[in-house]
Amino acid sequence: MVNNKPRRGQRFGPEVWAERGEREWSLWDLWFSVVAVLDHDGDLDGLAGVFTESIQRPAFSDGRADEAKLSHLRDLAERLHAAELGVGDLADANAIGDKVIVRRAREKVTGRVSLEHRAMTPAMVDTPRARLRQRARFGHWSEFPSNPEQFYERFRPAVERAGHVSKGKSFSAANRFVERLHDLDGPRRTVTDRLALYRAFHTAGLALADNTSDSYGVLGEARTEAWLTYLGIDWRSTGIDPAVYWRDLCELKIWEPYAVDYDNTTAWFASAASDEVDLIESILVDLESEHRGVVLGWEADEAFQALPDLYIATGTHDRFVGAAERLGSGWWQLIEAMATTLVDSGRRDEALAVFAAADQPGMHRDYLRGRCQAICGATPR
Repeated sequence: MVNNKPRRGQRFGPEVWAERGEREWSLWDLWFSVVAVLDHDGDLDGLAGVFTESIQRPAFSDGRADEAKLSHLRDLAERLHAAELGVGDLADANAIGDKVIVRRAREKVTGRVSLEHRAMTPAMVDTPRARLRQRARFGHWSEFPSNPEQFYERFRPAVERAGHVSKGKSFSAANRFVERLHDLDGPRRTVTDRLALYRAFHTAGLALADNTSDSYGVLGEARTEAWLTYLGIDWRSTGIDPAVYWRDLCELKIWEPYAVDYDNTTAWFASAASDEVDLIESILVDLESEHRGVVLGWEADEAFQALPDLYIATGTHDRFVGAAERLGSGWWQLIEAMATTLVDSGRRDEALAVFAAADQPGMHRDYLRGRCQAICGATPR
């Protein structure tokens, strides 16, 4: 017997489910609302807490999927507020009483069902991670005296690729990329244009690194060399606003995933003047708060850990103890770096004070006490 009944098309979640309050709502909106009503007494913040906890324990979850769902949940809350509706207006009695909808909602929202790209809403794609990463790479260019975009366009064909560059082709791809930089640079370039050129190269290098197997190390070495060149440019002579320069650089620092600054983290702030320390500190504190607020803990920690690098680079020794108190024994490398800086300048008692400030419960506490003995010849007091 032939079944002539038309098949219902497969639905993934972004499709429009219904209209409420003169707005269209997707299946995802329905599913999130159902789970919020049934499992969290209608509290979207309670459901958000589930995703937040999961993101903070990446070993036990799909962190990127949870970030995408949390992003959609926040977007849903904003749209409900704008429409003067509550989750109960979507997850009404009919939806709550439908066992198929309830089962599907729990599977999709808090279950282990994978999140395919075709199932993602715009908010799931445009996550805080995606936005802040993009901002770090491109966000402040329009405020440069010479916009780096003009030079990035020259690199774009070499770095924005449809697929991954294989190991066999990575060496030649990296060399061509570096040759392009050398072709564009030269003695006739103004300082203003060189600042824009090397800033564009930095972002272009990140884009290429995202899609390249740099097993030969060519790209990494070239990026490090160009990064140091960029930091060495007399940026003040270009007329760029120091607040723009430092915010742009601080965002690059906390979003650098390829250790371009390996064993040289203080170089980011080598050109900072003593009267700019407060400005840079405020930028880093602001970035830490912003990233932690959207559950980007790694990047928030990077902003926090940049403070000792700033203080060491600028010789702001009077802030070492305060930084050590906040760091505790968790980040022993930074504690040791600050203490060593003080000992090298003949300030042993201040180095001991740094170790004492960091002498807090933690897995590295005993190790730090040993380092204090080795560096200062005494235990923390």
